[in-house]
Amino acid sequence: MDTLTLGGVQFDGFSTPSHMPGGGKQTIVVHKLPGGARVLDTLGPDDASIQWSGFFYGDDAYTVALELDGMRAAGQVIPLTWGGQHRLVIIESFTYKVRRIPVWVEYDISLMVYQNASLGNLVAVSISIDSLILSDLAAAIPQ
Repeated sequence: MDTLTLGGVQFDGFSTPSHMPGGGKQTIVVHKLPGGARVLDTLGPDDASIQWSGFFYGDDAYTVALELDGMRAAGQVIPLTWGGQHRLVIIESFTYKVRRIPVWVEYDISLMVYQNASLGNLVAVSISIDSLILSDLAAAIPQ
């Protein structure tokens, strides 16, 4: 069974959002050269914050909201799992509105991705400046 879990809080059928966002950007540094040429350096993925809204309904709704707010205040890295995905995240924003204590609480949450284990280990390839210069010289000298 696929469930949404955040730092030990398991979301049920009422509190699980209708959709879960994913994805992000590629971090790119652009070096603009004379004549309009560009050199692009890709620095790696930059996952977007994961945000959703929902509500807790049940005898423990208020307790769960307070637990998540406590995690936000602590600022700790916590696990997030859903749909076969796993992320380590920090709760950057959690707000709630108590509709009826203790059984109905609406909430909004935003998670900053600390680590995306689903991407595997991304390793930067390191090439020395000497090898790059020698390669350029070899290409420039006629054979």
